[in-house]
Amino acid sequence: MTLTNKIVGDNISCWNVDAFENILLSDQSNLTKFNSNGEVLYKISNKSFGVIKQIIPITPMKIVLFSEQQQQICFLDNTLTQVESCIDLDLYQIDLATYTARSGRGDNLWVFDQINSKILLIDLKNPGKILQEIRNLNGLIQQDEIVNMFEFQSELFILDAQNKLNKFDLYGNLLSQENTQYTNGAYSENSLWFFKKNELFLKNEGEFSPLNCFIPFDKIENFRVIDSRFYFQQQNEIQVFNLVKKK
Repeated sequence: MTLTNKIVGDNISCWNVDAFENILLSDQSNLTKFNSNGEVLYKISNKSFGVIKQIIPITPMKIVLFSEQQQQICFLDNTLTQVESCIDLDLYQIDLATYTARSGRGDNLWVFDQINSKILLIDLKNPGKILQEIRNLNGLIQQDEIVNMFEFQSELFILDAQNKLNKFDLYGNLLSQENTQYTNGAYSENSLWFFKKNELFLKNEGEFSPLNCFIPFDKIENFRVIDSRFYFQQQNEIQVFNLVKKK
């Protein structure tokens, strides 16, 4: 891997990368959009959002913000301008949302309600409408703390605080549970990746194989993958690497 860029924040609360490789970075209630060269495109400060916990690009033109503090979902356009009213999650009978994940099915969002130990698939276009529900999550996976959750190729992956990787189908059925040492996961268009102590693991035909490359750190807060570009967060710094394949 070759280091190509780095972005340093004062106090990164969350970040993400859109399909055009723009980096969206939140510093509490401040939000900045950088292009792929690290140049600032837009910057806003809106304390009404509260502390932003997750940034989810639905498309390059539509961005979802999740605030655990405010228990709400807000919507921005590609210039970081608010385009719709925020949605309070109690409309979906959610008591305490602690993690969300984009669904591949339209403007829908997976939401983990920690107090009620359930995951809901909610319709963002119809506030209050619940499309799917996975109940008694603690009973199913013996864990009530999620550190990573995402939908990939019609399956919902959940990495819990005990490093167990749980896989559900989109109807809420638990397909598998594996004890791992993975501390984070990410996906690109056709690939699923997990990180563990200086190593990346790529899912290939149902198995996870280590990628034969050196990762210059053994602990990260988060990472993302867009094509052959990898983004790793260490504390308040995001480092961007290109994966160079050997000939």
